[in-house]
Order: sequence, then structure tokens, then C-alpha cells
Amino acid sequence: MKYTVLLIEDNQEMAENICSILKLAQYNVLSAPNGKVGVQLAQQEKPDLILCDVMMPELDGYGVLHILNSDPETAHIPFIFLTAKADKMDLRTGMNLGADDYMTKPFEGLDLLKVVEIRLKKSQQMKANYKNDLYDVNTFFNKARELKEFQKLSENRPVRVFKKKEFVFMEGQTPSDLYFIISGEVKTYKVNYDGKELITGIHSGGDFLGYVALLEERQHNESAEVLEESEISIIPKQDFLTLIYSSKDMARKFIKMLSNNLIEAENRLLDLAYQSVRQRVAGALLKIYNEHNVPNKKEIITIARKDISNMIGTATESLNRTLADFKDEGLIEISEEGIKILEKAKLEHLLVVFANRVMKFK
Repeated sequence: MKYTVLLIEDNQEMAENICSILKLAQYNVLSAPNGKVGVQLAQQEKPDLILCDVMMPELDGYGVLHILNSDPETAHIPFIFLTAKADKMDLRTGMNLGADDYMTKPFEGLDLLKVVEIRLKKSQQMKANYKNDLYDVNTFFNKARELKEFQKLSENRPVRVFKKKEFVFMEGQTPSDLYFIISGEVKTYKVNYDGKELITGIHSGGDFLGYVALLEERQHNESAEVLEESEISIIPKQDFLTLIYSSKDMARKFIKMLSNNLIEAENRLLDLAYQSVRQRVAGALLKIYNEHNVPNKKEIITIARKDISNMIGTATESLNRTLADFKDEGLIEISEEGIKILEKAKLEHLLVVFANRVMKFK
């Protein structure tokens, strides 16, 4: 694999020397003459590692690191400061901001290559692309346990089978574990003062549950109930928190997950505010089809209508009328087994019309 390194350096001679060394070592090299251009390049190209000078006009290295760390798409990139200042306070400032390393100018080319190689290797080990199975979750935690901080932690993460309608956790409970769904489906939901449910998510194999409450150190603000028999791995709270607090790469992974959840929640609020019932039903069917279509080969949506109506914030009667309309129009097929989408493109068109209206409104 050929890695890409982004160099942000305002001294042209220094930049040329560093670029030539990196290119001789077979790295792809991107170069930016200042912090602003460096941030833009990092956001566009997503390099494997960033080398950045500290003292630069307009936007210094600390500002560059702050901006990139605030963006989930770039927060995971290893970041090394280059500076002519060797003061301990400067070193502490950079590390506190989240820098991975610090090199004092002038430095030997071999020293630079060693630091780059070590940081890339560590980054690849810690941010492996874990997929939707228990083996990868175990690998995720076991790799972190190679660090000294993890050597004394519990090795046991039991797998439990939850029956349909059984609670994984309930709103108001104090969290004690992180949950990873191996198979099955789980809904998360909140209950308002009138006792009405609002489903916040439908989760299946490969999804984590309960990490928000663990990270924020508060009680669960939603309940998790099993929709169909599910195998769930239970990861001890201490394993998870130690992993997050001792590893910047792991912390950033979960920050990105939180950010994606926030964006999804904002989009759902927009949908509830502006979409018609017809559009919300179409959107819910497509979401369930696209994200939870694996369990049955017949591609039939088996989630209860009550749960679908709670997802979109409408009465079950309104949902049933809309489904009947979709059936009459040939968009879906309804049987005792569940709902089968026949015209996916036409359902998607309903949402495209809504999106275009929102864009015009903006």
C-alpha cells in the first residue's frame, strides 16, 4: 500500500527538502504553503498522515489541528508537528490538542522517515476497518489490549440471546455495559408524557447500542427492545471506557459515530416537520428495506406496523391507509408475511420531490 502524506509548511526550501525525502521513500506527497490551504487539502484528499509546521501566518499549526480534529472525516488522521521551537510548553500545547508526535527542526531525514513509518503503522493497526461480525469486534478490543492499559482488564465478553419483546436496557437505567448486535433486530425508542412511543432507530447485526449514555456518563435516555430473537455481545463498561480514554484513534471512531447519529436525528426531525404522511411512509419503507433487508431472503419487511408508525410519528390508522394506497398503486405487495416493495424507484421519487422542495425553500 502506498501512503499519502500531506506536508503543511510555509518555508519553501524546507518544504522542498521534506517532500524530496518522502518521495524517495515512495510516499505520495501533497504540499500546502499555509494552514488554510492545508486544511482544504486535508478535507478534500483525506491523506494517511499530516506533517504540519507550527509557526505560520494567518492560520498556525494549532489552528489547523483544531479544525481537523473537529471534523469527523479528518479527526482520525495522524498529525505530526514540525517546529523550530523546543520549549516544553509548546510541546504540551500540541499534545493536549491531540497531536500524535512532535519533531524539532532541524532533523535528519532518517529520523523523519522513522517517525512517519511508526505513526502510519500504529494508525493502521488501531483504525482497522472492522466489519459486522463478532470476530471483528473482538479484534477491535483485543488490539487495544496490546497497550499496557488493557492488560489487566477482563477478557470475558459474554454473548446473550434476547427473546422477542425483551428489553436490552430501559430509559432511566444507569448503563453498565456496551452492547453489540451479532444477529436479530432491536428498536430504540422514547416515550412522551402521553405514553406515545417515538422510535429513534431500528438496529441490526453490526450495530452498537448504549454507547451514548456511557460516553456522557448519564442514564439511558431511550429504551432498547428486541423485535426478533437477537444474539448480543455484552462488552463491560470498563473495557469500553478505558479504550476510549486511552486511545485517540478509538475516541475519534466513536466521535464520528456520534456525529453521524446527530446528523441522522436532524434529518429525521426535518422529515417529521415537513414531509407528508405519504412521504414519511415511503421513507420509512425504504430505510427499513435498505438497512435491514438481510435477515430474510424474500426481501420482505416484517417489522410490525405499530413500530413503523412510531418511527414516522403518525397514527397506525394513517399508516394503514397509506399502505393500502401504495398497494393499489402497485408500489408494494402486502401479505401475511409482511410488506414487499415492488417499485423502489417510484417510492424514491416521492422523496426526491420532497428534497427539491426543501432546496427551493432554503
